[in-house]
Amino acid sequence: MSNAESSLTHTLTSPLVKRLPIRLLMGVLGAGLAYFTFPSFGIWGLMFPMLALIYLAARGLKFWSATLVGFVSGFTFFASQTSWLSMYLGPVPLIALSLLQGTIFAAFFGFGAAVITRAAKRLAGLPLALASAGIAATFWVAREWFSGNHPYGGFPWARLVSSQTETPLSRWVWLGGMPLADLLIVFVAVFALELLILRPTIKSLGIVAAAVTALYVVPIALPISAEPETGELTIASAQGNANAGLFSNRESGKILENHIAASRELLATGQPFDVMVWPENAVDLNLFGDPKNVQKIDSFAAELGKPLIFGTVTKRDKLYNSSILWLPGKGMTDWYDKLKPVPFAEYVPDRDFWNALAPDLVGLLSYDFSPGSRDGLFEVAGAKLGTLICFEIAVDEVPPSLVNGGAEAILSQTNNADFGKSDEAYQQLAIARLRAIETGRSLVNISTVGPSAVYLADGTEVESLPAFSRGFMNTTVPLRVTKTPAMFTVQPLSYAAVIIASILAIWLLSGSIVNRRRI
Repeated sequence: MSNAESSLTHTLTSPLVKRLPIRLLMGVLGAGLAYFTFPSFGIWGLMFPMLALIYLAARGLKFWSATLVGFVSGFTFFASQTSWLSMYLGPVPLIALSLLQGTIFAAFFGFGAAVITRAAKRLAGLPLALASAGIAATFWVAREWFSGNHPYGGFPWARLVSSQTETPLSRWVWLGGMPLADLLIVFVAVFALELLILRPTIKSLGIVAAAVTALYVVPIALPISAEPETGELTIASAQGNANAGLFSNRESGKILENHIAASRELLATGQPFDVMVWPENAVDLNLFGDPKNVQKIDSFAAELGKPLIFGTVTKRDKLYNSSILWLPGKGMTDWYDKLKPVPFAEYVPDRDFWNALAPDLVGLLSYDFSPGSRDGLFEVAGAKLGTLICFEIAVDEVPPSLVNGGAEAILSQTNNADFGKSDEAYQQLAIARLRAIETGRSLVNISTVGPSAVYLADGTEVESLPAFSRGFMNTTVPLRVTKTPAMFTVQPLSYAAVIIASILAIWLLSGSIVNRRRI
């Protein structure tokens, strides 16, 4: 090995880089790049330097040191992307979520790094590079599954592939959803890095180049289609640009008026459509208990002359965040209640416990939405539409459940008003685009304040509305029934990663116990 070839290895094994404070700094700097990697900045090329710095920060460390590096990296990783949490409630929710996610990140990161360190005592060269990449990718995906489901339903955000919607990497979700895409991204990043460190030769450079090229080129060849299979449907959607924030001092019915006005802009053009869709919370009136409010919707539905789907809060036996199908002359004929209310935003779990810790913050949320029990499928104009509400777009189980129920297109109704001009809405749009590819369905993502967009089943954006503007979209979308491979592989891939990570963690712990007994 020449001096030039060994320079990278020498740098990464130098006494300075081995020091824990330097490792912590590397983790923070790497994770901090997430702020620029994910939308709205969307500098997707920073993903690999981000992963490299986070991985190198813990490379060669044992469990507790790697766990500490993982904690500061995880805290920074999530805090850098979710600063929008502090828009109205201050820094406490942001810090609390980042601490929780940082702790989960630390546990999986610590075990993963320690398993790789132990594997390095038994392997070398290419086998070690492959093993390290496989271990790192498995623990990353297992951590994503856990943090996306626990506690209280989890926080399914910050998936690596959501920074790659402008690259071919987004097409991997057609094959195996976000778990497969992120598994491959981490695998190739770590494999390339390890191989260059362990064997920095011309041959190794060729292998690395081939692996990176395959990561980007192979998905281009996937047979992803957006062609209609059961016909087409023209879906109109209105963005009212309404002051619909949780703590806004708004006049009752004002949000409804804004969406009626946006819809009338479409009616004035004379363009034909089959159904009109409004976002989450578009109707800010009580429809159960006040006949005058029902009459307002009835009156506009008659003017519209087409089915209307809108989001509203309904109080029946319990309080629900609902999507309503309203037909002219018939009224409400179907409805969907959000299956996955967001903890600490739409309800407070273990309210007494958390109220004792943060009474001022918990007291701001004086109500609790209940989870629904109905499917999100509406039959409209001879088509079956699937609907989900806001953050459900990020929950792996929800979009496939709509497809498995027969949805030929998907509506994502959301209210981003609480997050102002932050990155949240752009991150959500990126997830929506990935869901369109993953499910093989056209997807209409309509927001109260925007941005809003319509995506085809191949991820193509066909229409959009900018943030904080009133307007409408009127898009003819293909209806599809074919299930993508992801509809069969998303859950098994996640479960497999969790099982393998658990086995590796047990292997690590058992080795530690044996070594202690020998001592």
